[in-house]
Amino acid sequence: MGKAQLPLLLEPDQLLTQLGKNNLLIIDLSDLETHRAYHVPGAVHLPYELLTRELPAAPGKLPAEAPLSQTLNLIGLTAKHHVVAYDNGDNSEACRLLWTLDLIGHKHYSLLNGGLTAWLDERHPTDSGIAATEPGEQRYSYQSDAPSVDLLYMLQNLNNDKIQLIDARTPEEFEGELVRSQRGGHIPGAINLDHRHLLSPEHSMRLKSKSELQSSINELKLKPKQEIITYCHTHRRSALVYIALKSLGFSNLKAYPGSWDEWGNNLDTPIE
Repeated sequence: MGKAQLPLLLEPDQLLTQLGKNNLLIIDLSDLETHRAYHVPGAVHLPYELLTRELPAAPGKLPAEAPLSQTLNLIGLTAKHHVVAYDNGDNSEACRLLWTLDLIGHKHYSLLNGGLTAWLDERHPTDSGIAATEPGEQRYSYQSDAPSVDLLYMLQNLNNDKIQLIDARTPEEFEGELVRSQRGGHIPGAINLDHRHLLSPEHSMRLKSKSELQSSINELKLKPKQEIITYCHTHRRSALVYIALKSLGFSNLKAYPGSWDEWGNNLDTPIE
């Protein structure tokens, strides 16, 4: 890997020069069929559902530490690895993995900007089949200062003007016009930042340039040191917003993995 730290947003050309490095772990969260057909050389496959705990009322919630450790050991993650994650969609599932790494204190990671779409569009080499892994025996724990909040924390801080909630869903979901839980609407005090507004479909699904991202954020009057909590429906889209804000230097970020699927299905929570 060398002494130089790879950037949080890693371009395909930059990853190409790193292929084969011992301390690099490339993780593909694409669907299995796509991974079998083509993936970044050396990438290991990780099914997204292993990063969540499938509860009926909140499918985006975190798994317990034991199954999470089992998942990360299956792909051979160690403390020495620099992780590069991607998927074959909008990279929101890859961002969910990177946020999960933050929770266990693994800080060395990058997002392949544009994911598999950009890699293929630029005609970089691919492998097929299933890459072999070296399973580990590590025990991973959620850190006491992990950037994750639960329902109780959300309720206790609803009127805290030092915290800003960002809802990464579509405007239709935010306004309650599209209802995907028992109730529609949004958490009181939240502002809407549709995660799609941060992406450039015309540029192979990359995140927009830093100046474009900053312009969108400036419109929301967010402050880099302010506590910001992102959520969506099951904390995939909001994970992308989390990583985008992190790339801009926001340092007090958290996420609510229960998201609207938990909040909207709880008849005792207030809504707007």
